[in-house]
Amino acid sequence: MVMAMDYGQFVINGGAMGADSLALLDQAEVAPPSAGDGSQVLVLSPHQNNFAMTVAVERWSSPPPSDVDAWEQVSVEAVEVDGSGAVWLESPTLESTSVAMEAGRYWVEISGRGFVNYGWPGSTEPGDEWRLRFWPVSDAVEHPRQLWTMPGYGTPWDADV
Repeated sequence: MVMAMDYGQFVINGGAMGADSLALLDQAEVAPPSAGDGSQVLVLSPHQNNFAMTVAVERWSSPPPSDVDAWEQVSVEAVEVDGSGAVWLESPTLESTSVAMEAGRYWVEISGRGFVNYGWPGSTEPGDEWRLRFWPVSDAVEHPRQLWTMPGYGTPWDADV
């Protein structure tokens, strides 16, 4: 699927009312690259925008094999999909996009790559791509948190570490 992302963030919303997005933004900035409240997940993108962002959505019956080395940014969060039967991908001020998903509690691994710069990527369609892998919550899983490191710069959070 293709979605539009602006303000350097997007939300994976399971449909239930959760925390307000500003609270999740604050949490994600403290522990990047994402934060969730169980019903939605806010994801920080290195790019300020991508109005033609490619997102692959995968559903797994159990934890998928790890391939974090193939991605520049990775995190795992829990999200509950309500009875609406959809997950909504949203970004501030832009149209949301829905993906059919059975009601239930899921882990979602959020992976991104193809980044060129922190902030303005030099284009409104910089070519980064994302993948969301959903599987049912059962046992505890590893929660990798991998941030893209811009060559010659690091990450915006390096000074806070």
